[in-house]
Amino acid sequence: MRLLNRLVAVSLAAVVSLAVPHAAEAAPMKAQNTPIRIMPLGDSLTFGKGDRTENGYRTDLHTWLTAAGVDTDFVGSQANGSGADTAHEGHPGWRISWITRHTGYWMRKYKPQVVLLDIGTNDLLRHQAPGAPQRLDKLIDKIIATDPDTRIVLAKLLIVKGKHEREFRSFNAKLAKAAARHPGKVTLVDMSVIPASDTVDGVHPSQAGYRKMAAQWYQGLRKVLPMTTPVTPDR
Repeated sequence: MRLLNRLVAVSLAAVVSLAVPHAAEAAPMKAQNTPIRIMPLGDSLTFGKGDRTENGYRTDLHTWLTAAGVDTDFVGSQANGSGADTAHEGHPGWRISWITRHTGYWMRKYKPQVVLLDIGTNDLLRHQAPGAPQRLDKLIDKIIATDPDTRIVLAKLLIVKGKHEREFRSFNAKLAKAAARHPGKVTLVDMSVIPASDTVDGVHPSQAGYRKMAAQWYQGLRKVLPMTTPVTPDR
């Protein structure tokens, strides 16, 4: 009887497991007649520091999205570089809390439908690692509270080698949990795959490094945007 009860319990558990759907990423956005507003949001790696043109990842990304049949409009209060669409919200030297302080205003003014979020490097380099994941949670919460329909593509940080490397790896390891707090709204991409050899100073990517960043963003956006003719990024 004890064996029978155990078999029944296992069978019921299997049925329940099949009946309860696992959290899945939301379907891509529907195509629309107006450009999809995308806000690149972050620090100097969003601005494009390290790239002599200051295009950063933005120009390559915009080119690939256009080739994939996506009509986009990059938005933000900042503009630099020489690409077709230079707007962004990248602020060199800024930490998570500083970005959070202004995000509500930017969200209301520019109304992004997609946010490319790459932030936290300056927290970790300036001995502000304690509490950084929690501050990031608050920033994500603020973005979604301002507009619940916003989709966020969240970047794991490029690893800075040396005395802060452990903090970078620890921070990145917690980002999957940050994304899971908002099922279907946050897509994770991994900038830690970009090697130090593709940076100019160990922190800021070279042009080759930014091209690899653009490729990571593009792969994440394939899950978010309605692409009619997806392309393979040339890294």
